[in-house]
Amino acid sequence: MRIPNRTAIGAIALAVLGAAFVSPILAQPEGGGGQKREDWWVVKTEGGVYKPPMRPLWRLADLKKMHAGQNNWSQQIILDPEQDATYNSAAPGTKSNPQMHPDTPTVFVVVAGELHFTVEGQKPVTAKRGSLVNIMKTTIFSYEAAGSENALWVEVNPTNYKTVYPAAGSQPAAARGGQVIKIAFAHTPGEYAAPNQLEWNTFDDGIAKCQLRGARVVDDHLFANPLIGYVNAADNKCPGGRGNTGGGGGEGAAGSFNPRSTFGHMHAGPAEWWIVQAGGISGKFENTGEFHAVEGDVLYAAPMTWHQMGLDAPSGPSIRLAMGGYNLINMNNTGAP
Repeated sequence: MRIPNRTAIGAIALAVLGAAFVSPILAQPEGGGGQKREDWWVVKTEGGVYKPPMRPLWRLADLKKMHAGQNNWSQQIILDPEQDATYNSAAPGTKSNPQMHPDTPTVFVVVAGELHFTVEGQKPVTAKRGSLVNIMKTTIFSYEAAGSENALWVEVNPTNYKTVYPAAGSQPAAARGGQVIKIAFAHTPGEYAAPNQLEWNTFDDGIAKCQLRGARVVDDHLFANPLIGYVNAADNKCPGGRGNTGGGGGEGAAGSFNPRSTFGHMHAGPAEWWIVQAGGISGKFENTGEFHAVEGDVLYAAPMTWHQMGLDAPSGPSIRLAMGGYNLINMNNTGAP
């Protein structure tokens, strides 16, 4: 993501102020909240710009090939101005040291296997496929891979997070260019405020209990919202069909998508990305192309990129866990076809 300079920020501010003092063009209410959509100006830079390690699609199958013969591995998949995310694998019995992030929360999204978490001030929990584990800042935690298969998970932190280790445990290894020192400070485990909670499972809570709407993580530079959709509406067993996120499968004939056109929506600044939790998800990205992801894959829309998501699975749920540093505003194009 390009961080705008002061001149660019000033241009955006003037554009917003200018829009506020003209008669806005109003669209139909969105989201049932009675709010009217208005036209604004924004300074848009080129979309579809990816800097390593970011890429439009990280396939789980490719990650497994990259780490063939390894049970325990960690792969950086996102490192942008808002978030630091790694894809991880651990064999059953693998344990982490007790640790704490003193200033920032962290989220674990379990893709396969089991992770048993011990979290200060909370009852132990076992996370499995579909689990989101949300650990507050200034909270000591540890985890152990359990079950009979390798645990797979994505760990998400705000960029520039730090880790400290209780002196009662083993001394950690020093990072390159640093040394391990002993420190002291007072701490109190972070408190959960709704909708945040220690563990929530997309399948057990979201689908089985029909808790299908709304974000499940809203914290400093961490946002996670499970979007559950069905191509076949009859597959949705929740009262009133709750959970249909739109974006049905089969959008456009094969080869008809023009990535240099204007379509979908964008976000002015932060990136949006998705962990596919079930079914299939398609992503159309400006200047990049169309990508199709399955369970365990990760899609990433670079900042300022027009994008449009769709559902690929002809039956059952297609679930994408929408991730980002903030609860992003969907900015739709109104100025050009």
